[in-house]
Amino acid sequence: MLSLKEYARRLRIWEANYGRDGGWVIERHGIPIAILTEPRDEEMFWDSYRLEIVAEDAQLREQMLTNEFWAKAEAEGLVWRNREFGDIAASAFPGLSPFPEPGRLIMRGLYLAIGNPQPWDRIVLWARSWFHRGRG
Repeated sequence: MLSLKEYARRLRIWEANYGRDGGWVIERHGIPIAILTEPRDEEMFWDSYRLEIVAEDAQLREQMLTNEFWAKAEAEGLVWRNREFGDIAASAFPGLSPFPEPGRLIMRGLYLAIGNPQPWDRIVLWARSWFHRGRG
């Protein structure tokens, strides 16, 4: 059974579109190299994000603008950490053509896998959204 704190966190993850809305930090060997924000649906199962490269190494920054870099994301040791929750998306990967337009990176599986809300959870989520709308 979940504690109240764990349940509230779960609700927040669902509200944040499974973590997508909070954005992501791309880490390479534990060092942040890019930030992904502004998620947008592209195709079924694919989302794109605004890509902000924060790597200090000029050569790495240049490599990150190539398809080849993203094709070997797993070999590069990239980790996709959620900015709001700190959790890692275990099965995320970039597309073979990773740039649907300049400044955006297309991704699949970039979400926090916590399962879908049950009917009771949906009622709680609706009530929370109603309450927040009324106060905003």
